[in-house]
Amino acid sequence: VAMVSYRTPLGYHKKFGRALTDESGPSYGSKAPWQVKSYLEYQGRKFLDRFDPMTYVKLTEQMDSHDIGRGRGGSAENVLANVEIPVCVLGIDSDVLYPLREQEELVRGMPNAELKIIHSDAGH
Repeated sequence: VAMVSYRTPLGYHKKFGRALTDESGPSYGSKAPWQVKSYLEYQGRKFLDRFDPMTYVKLTEQMDSHDIGRGRGGSAENVLANVEIPVCVLGIDSDVLYPLREQEELVRGMPNAELKIIHSDAGH
């Protein structure tokens, strides 16, 4: 899921299109040797070789339960409104994992924040 969500459909299309790794195999269906499929399988094997699955579960649990308002006034809005330092928020217009609307929300919540947008077809 991560590899698919970090890149955009346009990014995958530009990099792989509908190219096959082996023209002698089937050109359709689940047995088709698509370059994009080969790439994703390779990245998945690399990930499993270097990352303990339980660590990933714990990391995602922590990310899902993180609350910046906990112990700081109860809401994210209150916390953001009290940020006094200048803040530059960066957003990538093609990012599907961290959509630009979330960065826009951060900027609206902080009194001294500005948003800079990075234009990219490749997600983050």
